[in-house]
Amino acid sequence: MTQVMQFLKEAVKVINENATIILVIITGVYSYFTYKMAKIMAKQVISDIQISNVILGSNFAENWFKEKIKKEPELIKNFSFRSVLLFDVRNKSSGNGSIDKPTLVLKFLANNVEYEVSPTTKDIEWENTGANTSKQIITDLGGTIFLRGGDYLKIELEYSLYDFEESMFKNLKENITSLEYYIKFNDNLGKCHLIKIIDIRGEGEVYRK
Repeated sequence: MTQVMQFLKEAVKVINENATIILVIITGVYSYFTYKMAKIMAKQVISDIQISNVILGSNFAENWFKEKIKKEPELIKNFSFRSVLLFDVRNKSSGNGSIDKPTLVLKFLANNVEYEVSPTTKDIEWENTGANTSKQIITDLGGTIFLRGGDYLKIELEYSLYDFEESMFKNLKENITSLEYYIKFNDNLGKCHLIKIIDIRGEGEVYRK
C-alpha cells in the first residue's frame, strides 16, 4: 500500500509540474486556429479592392500643347483641357465594398507643388423644347464606385481643367518636363490610396474598346 501511495504522489507531482506547459500548448493551438478562423471570416465580410492597368490620356502629354505652352502661352491660357482615366478595379473579397472616384493629382517635381483635379460626376446636356427655347438636363454620375464581392469592373473617368490658377499655369509653362501624375482615393474602410500613373498618353489615344 505504501508503494502504491508513493506512486500516486509521484504521478500527481509530475502532472502538476507539467500542467502549465500543457496549458500553454493548448492555449497556443487554440489561439492559432482562432486567428485562422478570424481571417477566413474577415475575408467574407471585409472588401479587398485592388486597382490595376491604370492609363491616363491627357492634353498635357501631347506635343502641340508642349509647344504652345512654351511659345504662345497666352493663346491657350483660357482653353479647356481634358484628361481621360482608364483602370480596372476588382474586389478580391466576398464582402461588398466601394471606393471614391479617384482624384487626379498633378505633381511638379521641380518645386514639389501639386494640384488636385476632381473627376466629372455630372453630365450636363441641353434639350430643345421649342423654336427658341431649351432646358438643361443634368445626370448625376455619382462619386463612388461600388463593388459586390468578387466584382470586376472596367472604369473610364473624365477630368476637365479650365480657368487655371496663375501658379498652375506658371508651372505648366516652366516645369512641364517634371510633371508626374497620380490618382488618390479613399476606400470604404477609410484607407487613403495614392497610385502613381506610369502609362501616360495623349488624350485622343485613350478610350475603352
